[in-house]
Amino acid sequence: MEICTYKHTARIEVRYAETDQMGIVHHSVYAVWFEQARTEYFRTAGASYADMEAEGFGAPVLELNVKFKQPTRYGDFVDVETSMIREGLKVRFEYKVFVNGNLCTLGSTLHCMTKGGRPTRELPSGFAKFEFVQA
Repeated sequence: MEICTYKHTARIEVRYAETDQMGIVHHSVYAVWFEQARTEYFRTAGASYADMEAEGFGAPVLELNVKFKQPTRYGDFVDVETSMIREGLKVRFEYKVFVNGNLCTLGSTLHCMTKGGRPTRELPSGFAKFEFVQA
């Protein structure tokens, strides 16, 4: 297992449409937020999804995990801290969702790196910008 030293925090404003009748963010929204945070993670490091796809790479989601600790609500600004871990052919993104510095949610997504539709250990050229250390 190799841990990427780069981390990024995406700031997202909770929209009314993302809440349920109780005014709490619906559980399905976290997958969307994780995708937004992951996209920003790559873009801010100079390794966009568009560049990755232009090289023939894909990163299909194999697994999604979410653990709720405290609710998030309409009007909150959530900070989604994203980090990346390489696990052989797979890449795991870990997410921590904070509101005003309070940890509200933990999550992760597991992805298989593919090139031309086949699993690969090869990484897109943009990943050269990331430094990985052994765990």
